[in-house]
Amino acid sequence: MDAFLIALEQVLSLETILWIAIGEVLGILIGALPGLTATMGIALLLPLSFQLPFAPGFGMLLAVYCGAVSGASIPAILIGIPGNPNALATVYDGTLMTAKGKASLALGSAVLASFIGGILSLLALVLFAPLVAQFTLMFGPAEKAALALVGLAIIASISGDELAKGIATGAMGLAIASFGVDPFTNSLRIPFPELFRETPLSTGIGLIPVLIGLYGVSQVFDDLKRLSSPPSEVHLQQFTETFPSLKKLRSMWRIILESTGVGTLIGAIPGTGASIAVFIAYDRAKKITASGKHGLEPVGTGCVEGVFAPEVANNAVTGGALIPTLALGIPGDSSTAVLLGALLIKGVVPGYQLFQQKMHLVYAVFLTLFLANLFMFLFQLKGIRWFAQVIRIPLSYLLPIVLILSLIGAYAVSGQGFTTAVYDTALCLAFGLIGYLLKKGGYPVAPLVLGVILGGMLEENFRRAIKLAQGNYFVFFTKPIAMVFILLAVVSVVLSLIQKRRSARLVKNSKF
Repeated sequence: MDAFLIALEQVLSLETILWIAIGEVLGILIGALPGLTATMGIALLLPLSFQLPFAPGFGMLLAVYCGAVSGASIPAILIGIPGNPNALATVYDGTLMTAKGKASLALGSAVLASFIGGILSLLALVLFAPLVAQFTLMFGPAEKAALALVGLAIIASISGDELAKGIATGAMGLAIASFGVDPFTNSLRIPFPELFRETPLSTGIGLIPVLIGLYGVSQVFDDLKRLSSPPSEVHLQQFTETFPSLKKLRSMWRIILESTGVGTLIGAIPGTGASIAVFIAYDRAKKITASGKHGLEPVGTGCVEGVFAPEVANNAVTGGALIPTLALGIPGDSSTAVLLGALLIKGVVPGYQLFQQKMHLVYAVFLTLFLANLFMFLFQLKGIRWFAQVIRIPLSYLLPIVLILSLIGAYAVSGQGFTTAVYDTALCLAFGLIGYLLKKGGYPVAPLVLGVILGGMLEENFRRAIKLAQGNYFVFFTKPIAMVFILLAVVSVVLSLIQKRRSARLVKNSKF
């Protein structure tokens, strides 16, 4: 109790509250700008945190973390461009809701879902940090490879009626992920290696330029044809309906709990990240709502359920990723790796002794994370009225703004000199053209991004597992956790195929 009171006194000081508020605003802005990630925001403010006491300094970094993760949903919903990979799955139903005139409801649902996911994962962090951390230590290369396989299996669900095209673009993403240097032999894996050895291409193709190009620049190319047509009247939903009804929230209890569990657990597994969590949560919500029972609308039709699932999982990752960071000193993702550095520089060594000897610092982290989630909810809620006005901007002004922000995001994210920055910008434009051509041909873009995200994780852990097993390819069937993931991947594909056949049968019967 003494440790808790000490932490409470530190966190409720005016200085701490002020710095958390500043960090939250900056985090939301960073998340809303395409290409700028939570990791970048935390890294930029890291030197400033060293000049502050522990509670305000670390609280500011946590606020940037929460704000950037949640803020990415704003452009994802309004203009179909995820601010960072965390908001990839929010694009689907978010943009459909905006097209229906429900932008304010979509934004409000995303904010509420982010708050729920953040608070529930914080509760898991408080209650089960050491226990969950010990469980995640059981994840070796075989288990991580199997988890990546689960992520790739979702391609069957997000490809819609074009499963063959979805598999093709997913394979293209895996091929793109293999560019650069072999992680084990350090040999170049690019066409004409002697020609490109001294160019940025030798380091591979980064996710952020691919993401911005496929979702941002390609959308600009696709919307150019609309400039010649007369502008359509835009209707926004009444702001009295910013949140879903209490009845709707009660009907989504299973989606909320499953998404929280997925986000917290995957966040706690080092080296995974929110990109897998949001797709798995979205896929689960799609299967739960497929029947349309219990007042649930089918995910993928532009409904609250399709925004809630990925956003709950998205912010649940923040608390989950802090579990191994605090309990074991192992960062759950790149953002918590920077936060771990901040802790160590402050002289705070994570682990068992931290929970035994410096519990007031642990409580300070818990309390500042709660305030960060609370401020995220309040600030984004206050801004919904202004965010939603973005869709009123004439297309002739909006397209240049989106293109400039996309190119700035691709340029700024490299941080490795002028040549690399120009290379990333060129990649962004190239993938913008690729994305435009894929959309024109009816190919889904999301499987390609999923392949790029999971390709490196799958290859590296698959090969490491085989090497550790001395060439035994059956090692994945000797690990219980890996076996569970493999079965989940198979079940996910089978259920998706059954669901698609059932939908096709219903459409066919409705014609008669």
